[in-house]
Amino acid sequence: MNNITNHKVSSFIDTLYKPLNDELGRLRDESEYRNIPIITKDSEMLLESIIRIKKPQNILEIGTAVGYSSIFFTFCSDLVKISSIEISENSIEEAKANIEKFKLEDRITLIKGDATLVLQDIIEEFDIIFIDAAKGQYRQFFDQCLKNTHQGSIIISDNILYKGITASEDFLTGRRNKTIMRRMRDYLDYITNLEGLHTSVLPVGDGVAISVLK
Repeated sequence: MNNITNHKVSSFIDTLYKPLNDELGRLRDESEYRNIPIITKDSEMLLESIIRIKKPQNILEIGTAVGYSSIFFTFCSDLVKISSIEISENSIEEAKANIEKFKLEDRITLIKGDATLVLQDIIEEFDIIFIDAAKGQYRQFFDQCLKNTHQGSIIISDNILYKGITASEDFLTGRRNKTIMRRMRDYLDYITNLEGLHTSVLPVGDGVAISVLK
């Protein structure tokens, strides 16, 4: 698990975490053991609070992985339905199996494909949009998603500090990460200055940006 805060602080916060149910806890343990990139425990606690306050009817997720966050969202609200986009065939199959295991087929819709293409055909408006996919494409995802929002919609961008690299070159480990650093800095500058939007950037997990449509 990647953290950008002091490890002692992160470890303490993790002791306060409790899964919403035993089955979800087991899915988290299994995913972390396999090093599958799911939302961190402190990010999960933040997202739960947002969903319980917002009470969304529908959520659009970009980046499914094994389906953990989609399944988690449904346990935060009995009313919400999820549409989740994933490009990897293997991830889609694994997410589908997990969703069936939790008997959530009627509440979670998996969409296979490149999100930049899939989003062109989605016309529905969403209460919450959760971006957790290819870091270098966040701005493109964000711009495409704006047509799927309404006043009060929340766009949540996960992993925006990317192991601390976005904040400081001291964390750089390669040329590829330097490109991600530049793009993520540009992205944060864009969403924090975009008219009609209020964005907060929080050092939770690997960094979370919360953008509210005014």
